[in-house]
Amino acid sequence: MQKLMRKMLEKMNIAVVLALVLTMAGGFSGVTYVLAANTATQEASTATASTISVVGKVADSAITTITFPEGAPSATISAPYNDVDTVSDAQVLSGTVSEPAVRLKNTSGGTLNVTLEITTWTNGVAASEDYELVDTTDTTIASVASVLSADGNAASVATAVSMGTGTYKALYLELALSSVAGKTGASTLTILGETP
Repeated sequence: MQKLMRKMLEKMNIAVVLALVLTMAGGFSGVTYVLAANTATQEASTATASTISVVGKVADSAITTITFPEGAPSATISAPYNDVDTVSDAQVLSGTVSEPAVRLKNTSGGTLNVTLEITTWTNGVAASEDYELVDTTDTTIASVASVLSADGNAASVATAVSMGTGTYKALYLELALSSVAGKTGASTLTILGETP
């Protein structure tokens, strides 16, 4: 009986060892798979700040609309006005007494570089749009020549103009109308700031 038991135990030991080897082999291959599944791609990005406000020429009242008066097809409109200062105080281009369409104010806690973005003008009314962004003390802006949109379509322009906390800049705008007649169009202007 002892011999029989010993033989059975020997065979059982071989079976147990075989089972353990198979389990370990399966476990090791599983470890490789688990390590591969534990990798992950990371992405990070920084957003531009919307802490530059568009305000009136004198008061810090928020501007919601800048209006370019009606003009003939292909005309250049250089006297836009805002909804705070109204048509009675439109933009003035002059070598000595110029006045902007609006002012920008940096309400953040640090210095920001200004980026201007516009959406595409609807109904194809704009052929192009230009801007000038200068110190509010500069009243010698007789022309507007920096390109905001060369074709009236959506555009984003990093102006290379920097604004410190609580400071203002004067924004001049000029719109060249397209050759379409009898149309009204709109575009959204967004002012963004990025840390230098």
